[in-house]
Amino acid sequence: MLRCPYCRITISTRTEVCPLCHVRLRDVGNSEEDIKRTARAYPPREKLKPLSGSLFDKIYLFAWLSLSIAMIVVEAALTRRVRFSWIAVAFLIYLYFLFRILIRGGEYFPQKVTAHALILSVAIYTLRGVLPEPEIIVEYLLPTLYLISNIAIAVFLIINYKRPNRYLLNIITVSLLSAVPFLALVVLDDYKNFALSLATMVIGLAVIIGTIIFRAPTIISELKRKFHI
Repeated sequence: MLRCPYCRITISTRTEVCPLCHVRLRDVGNSEEDIKRTARAYPPREKLKPLSGSLFDKIYLFAWLSLSIAMIVVEAALTRRVRFSWIAVAFLIYLYFLFRILIRGGEYFPQKVTAHALILSVAIYTLRGVLPEPEIIVEYLLPTLYLISNIAIAVFLIINYKRPNRYLLNIITVSLLSAVPFLALVVLDDYKNFALSLATMVIGLAVIIGTIIFRAPTIISELKRKFHI
């Protein structure tokens, strides 16, 4: 037991200071051994395992590592140097910390991902006037943004598979955006590096088709609810 001579109380749980006057208990006659012998109010926290984490962390980090390696290898094989892939890798890391710290713990995750994808699209597009090669916006930056946004929402739907109804419109919205970079390259008549934008569009279309096939009644119901039809 610990004692505070000023407050004349006995403290039954381990602490460094008196809960009433906040004097340091070591300075008023309590030894280190007295503190250690006193029972804890709560059990000690277990050490974190290196691979511990949520299902979101494991899936996202695996996807990030796989996509990063694939982009670097493909660019190195096609151009004999790695230049733009690092931008995509940096965006993946940025989105992970954004999802992990700011968004993952709250509600309306898919809505926030969709809104953030739209905001970042505008921010990225404004860079076209300062980049030495502005075509990388539609070749690399926007496809990566939409691809990772689709993956993030898809992972969320997998984790919350019992109640996916309110999130289907968000993944369809992001999937529709996934076609924009490739269509922009077609309009610009620039096919120099279209592999990533084409792959993103194909994945987006596959997501839309799959969602409509398996959840058509739910989508119609959600549209009626949102637009009061």
